[in-house]
Amino acid sequence: MDTPIEKMTDEEKIEELRKITELEKEQRARKLLLVRSAFPETRGKPQVRGRLKVVTEASGWTREHVANIRDGKVTE
Repeated sequence: MDTPIEKMTDEEKIEELRKITELEKEQRARKLLLVRSAFPETRGKPQVRGRLKVVTEASGWTREHVANIRDGKVTE
């Protein structure tokens, strides 16, 4: 992945795209798990005031999307 793009063949570029796409899928799955687990209420504990705002900022996703993940409406 460290080869300058201008020195790569088209096949190498396509293969790197495939690898990056797979890594993104893995990272997204982990990010979803982290977001959901950052809310204590998903573990049967009391809610923490302001947690949605903090998790939204940390994730870079919208408030609505993070809330949907927290509520189990988004799983992948």
